Amino acid sequence: MSKIYEALKKAEQDRERTRPATVLPPPPSSGQVDGHVTTAAQQEEYQKLRTSLVSIAVPSGLHTVLVTAPNHGEGATTVSIGLASALGREREARVLLIEGNLRTPSFRANLPVSGGAGFADFAGGRAAPEALAARLDGLNFSVIQAGTLPAQGVDLELVDGLLTRVRPQFDFIVIDGPPVNAYADASVLASRVDGVILVVEADRTPVADAEVAKRQLAKVGARILGVVLNRRRSYIPAFLESIL
Repeated sequence: MSKIYEALKKAEQDRERTRPATVLPPPPSSGQVDGHVTTAAQQEEYQKLRTSLVSIAVPSGLHTVLVTAPNHGEGATTVSIGLASALGREREARVLLIEGNLRTPSFRANLPVSGGAGFADFAGGRAAPEALAARLDGLNFSVIQAGTLPAQGVDLELVDGLLTRVRPQFDFIVIDGPPVNAYADASVLASRVDGVILVVEADRTPVADAEVAKRQLAKVGARILGVVLNRRRSYIPAFLESIL
């Protein structure tokens, strides 16, 4: 993780001199989500991320991936949506995106979803997971949103139950998780998926916070596939494979 640390430290030095670039919501198949248009360069970055992930997934049988970040607002949801869209273009792969962040869900602000049942409703015994996955107009992946939020977070039995029921229907399942350093839910999810992608923000995430997140994930035996450096400068690749 030394390259990530070097990049974060450089970003901390640049923070006072340079304002971070604005990052738009990630690209669906049409290049637009909920009125936000992405650039060709941004779409290309997600294609690179997809290629890196597929190169790991095919030989190792990886199907479920958690995307999380150390703290709030560092881009995990943006990366989750972009990755799901890119995977959906992989030979018409069946892709499911799950809003696993039941604490501070944000799919409604980033995707054309409306109110309705979701992950939390399954947790409360109010809906079957097979009925929750919806294919949205203009998108090449299915979505299970957070739904009606419960007072508590997620537990192992809940996550196992959901993944067991939906895994046979999809080639890839991407879970947008809550921040590792804020909620225990992220560690629960990380312990039940095939791999984890950690998102850090070049102009925001302190090096110490990235280290804490890595240790938290290691404690539950999570397989960290790599790191996405969000809002990056040109001095480091967007996805560093197998560096942790």
